[in-house]
Amino acid sequence: MANIDVQLGSGIILFFATPVFMREAPDAETVNKGLRQAILKEEAEDKGIPGSSVSGWQSVPKVLEWPIPEIATMRELIEDAVVQMACLPYKETMPVEYRAYAWANVNRNGNYNRVHNHGDIHWACVYYVDCGEPETGHPMNGQIELRDPRPGATAGSEYRYPGYTFGHGLLIDPKPGMLLVFPGWVEHFVHPFFGKGERISIAVNVVIERVGETVPY
Repeated sequence: MANIDVQLGSGIILFFATPVFMREAPDAETVNKGLRQAILKEEAEDKGIPGSSVSGWQSVPKVLEWPIPEIATMRELIEDAVVQMACLPYKETMPVEYRAYAWANVNRNGNYNRVHNHGDIHWACVYYVDCGEPETGHPMNGQIELRDPRPGATAGSEYRYPGYTFGHGLLIDPKPGMLLVFPGWVEHFVHPFFGKGERISIAVNVVIERVGETVPY
């Protein structure tokens, strides 16, 4: 069976590793300009649907069907990341079959996203189009936080291990053009945004149907 447990040497093996993909897209400024325009136009014309956002806006999950070149470019970014993540345990690149759907998010001053996960899919992706103009004085302003998925790791502070991050969340301060990919079962949330403008992102859910000759069960 393939695995991604890491040999650290001296008899130490890193088990239960959770892969997180973080990369900034090339030529993001040009792509994001078109995406921003399309998303704000959609927001103006459609009231959206309920989601994890508090007071923000979420589109219907059909963004990947929008007939604009910027979406085609984003699909290529997503495919590259999905192939890397799906093939990671096998240590070689293989054909990957998958299906995906996406929705746009718009948060403004005071908006945030509740704790949630995407447990019915394999990989959750977030692409950042615009991060607005954050105010100073809010240390976690608009940041996304991934929770440690191990229940026992969140024991009381007296049991925390010096130097380790067991039980701590992973805080990520996004930038326009950044793509995040992580397992769909990882709980995550977005801290309230305080500032001017819009924080615009596109969330993508990915279901793997085949990796090489392997079919998920």
